[in-house]
Amino acid sequence: MPFRPGGMATITRKQARHAVTLAALALAVTLKATLGFAGGVVRAGLRGAEPSAGKAASAQPSAFEGLLPAAGALAVGASAIALRRSSASSSKGWSPVALRATRVEWFRKVRRISGDRAVFDVTVKKPMGLVLEYLPDKKGGMRGVGVSEIVKDGNGYELNRKVCVTEEDEGMWILEGDRIIAVNGIETVDASIEDIARLVGESPDDSVVLTLCRNTRLGPIKVVVLPEGEFATVRRNSRLSSAVEFAKGKEIKYGCIDGWCGTCWHRERVTGWLFKPCSDLITTDWDNVMPMVLYPKPEKAGDATLLSPRGQ
Repeated sequence: MPFRPGGMATITRKQARHAVTLAALALAVTLKATLGFAGGVVRAGLRGAEPSAGKAASAQPSAFEGLLPAAGALAVGASAIALRRSSASSSKGWSPVALRATRVEWFRKVRRISGDRAVFDVTVKKPMGLVLEYLPDKKGGMRGVGVSEIVKDGNGYELNRKVCVTEEDEGMWILEGDRIIAVNGIETVDASIEDIARLVGESPDDSVVLTLCRNTRLGPIKVVVLPEGEFATVRRNSRLSSAVEFAKGKEIKYGCIDGWCGTCWHRERVTGWLFKPCSDLITTDWDNVMPMVLYPKPEKAGDATLLSPRGQ
């Protein structure tokens, strides 16, 4: 049964003990899967030139193949996650901060290939609400077709909201700069924008499956700001304050220029890392398979209360 925001659940002491057991089993499975991921997936991924990447992607039933543990382990993990979410909703009501996939769960959604790239599938309803463009290579030539814009409130945008904010969808999401290497399993590595539009239009279903390739270390980063749940896509080495202010639609309140006052602090949902938007830069340290989901976490103690932060 899919998770429904706002749902209520009553958990008995016996169920709580059962949940602890499931969580312990899930942790063991996760550790095993993590070691397997680190040790072999890159080597087992798509090899060779990028044209072969598209062919291999279309030959596979899913970009997830070879990454997920056995069905029994999946059932244990899913039970633990569902119970965790039910507990959060029963105790405090639905909260976008309480819902969070782990870093391991995010990384299982993609297949890693050479050059810090990740390949994955997304299923998007038609019309997709995506603007496509030709992607230039380092020599000034073209290297395929990619996503240049995700139209707000379109189907691609709504997919991102369900994956990145509410986590109603457990699949992957779309980022500006993603290269389209297959449509419904048909390779599009050397295809034109017109070819891709034709394949999407000819799809008999209401949805289309895109196989995308993303540069995880050089590509842009999707910043999601809670509780608003608005998105901003930013380049590496951009100021985090610019992304947060764009997503919030207003200035951040802070009383210093280097982050010590604490009034503008934000915490990242998956990693738990603390960010200081007024002084932090978005660097190559972030793996953009995950969105950077931030929520306000201002420091209440200290001299910040004596200052007059910007925006007040």
